[in-house]
Amino acid sequence: MSEQEKSRFLASGSLISIGEAATNTPYSQEYLSLLARKGKLKAIKISRDWLTTREAVLSYVKSQEQKHRRILASLEKSERRLA
Repeated sequence: MSEQEKSRFLASGSLISIGEAATNTPYSQEYLSLLARKGKLKAIKISRDWLTTREAVLSYVKSQEQKHRRILASLEKSERRLA
């Protein structure tokens, strides 16, 4: 994340802790922290705490949902060919 993006992210004023984000998702706090460290979840580290937004978490969850739908569709297609 560039410095300009970081500034906008901080200025959004809607930051939540990774722990709070985890309570509203199927993911654990540890997993969300890992995603933040890897840059897969838009988040910023202040001191020793990772902060994100509800929008960033929702975006990640939706992207995973779409990915899983594509995989399931592919598997179902393969099963139909084999049957």
